[in-house]
Amino acid sequence: MNLPHRSKTITGALALFFGWAGAHRLYLGGRFWWLYPLFAVPAIALALAVAGEFWYRHPGFYVAVLVTVASMLEAIVIALTPDEKWDAKHNAASGRRSGSGWGAVLVAMAALMLGALLLMSTLAIGLEAWFEALRAART
Repeated sequence: MNLPHRSKTITGALALFFGWAGAHRLYLGGRFWWLYPLFAVPAIALALAVAGEFWYRHPGFYVAVLVTVASMLEAIVIALTPDEKWDAKHNAASGRRSGSGWGAVLVAMAALMLGALLLMSTLAIGLEAWFEALRAART
């Protein structure tokens, strides 16, 4: 019996765009895929509901960002995994071999660029809030 073939490029793209929802883990048949949305969705919902105009300064926002950055890091690792190692782990019984090519490389590059942008933006927001709190404490 042949099992379905799991593509590195598709898995990496799912981790990049829907990693906060655990889509890449669900695609691979992982048991704990639901942990990603369990943390990310209530955290961002709480930030949006409670913090009002400054939702991006709420701790829930940072939790959601952490989950998203972790999934982008997973996208990079998945996309850059050698084909032989990927097939041995995820496609042993599929009867096919992976030949990733440029798709996986482009997913890894996009994950790196978007992850870096998200980290720098979040760091800037957090530091701004911290410096404003320090300045308010002085006066």
